[in-house]
Amino acid sequence: MLDLPARREGRADGPALADAFATPADAFATPAGAWGLALPLHGFGLAGRVLAVTIGFVFLAMSLFYVSRLTAHREMWLHNKISGAQTTVEAFGLAGTTPPPQDLAQKILHSVDVKWLAVETPLGRREFVIAGGPPVGAESVTTDESSYFESLTATFHALFATAGRVVKLSAPAQANEPAIEFAFDETPLIQSLWRVSGNFLAISLMIAAVVTCVLWAALWRMVLQPVRRLTSNIIAFGESPQDASRVIAPSGRRNEIGRAESALAVMQGSLAHELAQGKRLAELGMAVARINHDLRNILSAAQLISDRLATIPDPLAQRLAPRLVATLDRAIQFCQSTLTYGASRELPPSRRRFDLSELVMQVVESGTAEHEVAIDYNIDVPPLFCVYADPDHMLRVLENLSRNAAQALMAKGATDGRPKAIRFAAIRTDGLALVEISDTGPGFPPDQYDRIFEPFHKSTSDVGAGLGLAIAADLVTRNGGAITLAPAKADDFYCGARFLIKLPTAEGTRKSGRVASDARELLP
Repeated sequence: MLDLPARREGRADGPALADAFATPADAFATPAGAWGLALPLHGFGLAGRVLAVTIGFVFLAMSLFYVSRLTAHREMWLHNKISGAQTTVEAFGLAGTTPPPQDLAQKILHSVDVKWLAVETPLGRREFVIAGGPPVGAESVTTDESSYFESLTATFHALFATAGRVVKLSAPAQANEPAIEFAFDETPLIQSLWRVSGNFLAISLMIAAVVTCVLWAALWRMVLQPVRRLTSNIIAFGESPQDASRVIAPSGRRNEIGRAESALAVMQGSLAHELAQGKRLAELGMAVARINHDLRNILSAAQLISDRLATIPDPLAQRLAPRLVATLDRAIQFCQSTLTYGASRELPPSRRRFDLSELVMQVVESGTAEHEVAIDYNIDVPPLFCVYADPDHMLRVLENLSRNAAQALMAKGATDGRPKAIRFAAIRTDGLALVEISDTGPGFPPDQYDRIFEPFHKSTSDVGAGLGLAIAADLVTRNGGAITLAPAKADDFYCGARFLIKLPTAEGTRKSGRVASDARELLP
């Protein structure tokens, strides 16, 4: 008859995405003086900063390549100079037993642009000079420095040296070749280094321009444009957050920005929905405040008339008049406390032990009087079925659920030709009272399962404000219970909507109190 459905835990994706974007503003603050780019880029937007950083890194990479290339060019130039000198010594027999005449030696040195040349032979050291004797004060240079930084320093020292400087270069002895040492004018090397620098600068500017444009276009397409779209949407949505049309449409990207767009869309949709509900609640509260005074006067007049009906000797009037008076009293009290619904401070429920079967009988009589024989009501609640809750609250809950079921049956009919019927059932289990209200109607679509207890969600018809189920869920929760929409069972006669209400019983309340008391006694 009555089963306990599997407990389903709701997802909490909305709050988790909201916390993911709740980043403190100070987290993006750059400390004063941190990094060299903080001050120069102050005042630029994200696009300007990315462009400046891109250009800076491109030129940094090209500068490192330029330094390495220039150092390698100097090393190669010096090695070629040594090779030329060694070839000259071997070709003209400067290291032989019979050296050439002095005038011929000078012409040979002049042809290879060497001012002085010394050759170590087995017979001794032999020197050749163009004119003026050996160079005095010439700076010695070497190749294959012991470290890269020494070679780098020597390269820039040569680059910025004065023209006409004479330097000495030595080459150690190798197989079948004597050791030589020679002096030469460094001006051709300086000119070659500056020529290479100029060519490299032109090529570097072209490469930097192409790389910057391509990299900038890629960054703009993949990062900057989506981020700017996110920023513009956040600003536009912040101007009117209740406008659901301003919720961002995710682009479908599968990267971090795409996931951020999806999370932002969920957050904005949830916020717009909450603000719309808040606006409708405010409008409803204003409407209730306007009609509250007049409605109380009308109910007071109806209460006076019902008191007069109680004096009529008709047996039917004698039986119905007390219920009519009690109903009007509840209506007046409910009208008085309507404006407190949803407030921060609400009156706690007056919970006590009462018979649920009598409450169900009142609901059924009211429904039968309203729909006559159009709907069949079936009561499967044992007599003296006592629960521990506020009777007025539970009466409002049962009336809301019964009225919603009746509206659905009258508007859409029963399922598969069944008669229009509503059932009330109850059992006890584990110190709880399980109450089921089911019907033979069409039930709820699966896409509405998670929203039927939201305010203003009209689940059964377009009539009313859509607060019945929301109020019922709130009242059940305030009385220590829980209400769920149980899955429909196709093989059950009542295969429409099935609401399960878990309510505490007096026995279960006392048992919980004893367990809590025993736990306090066990505490140190």
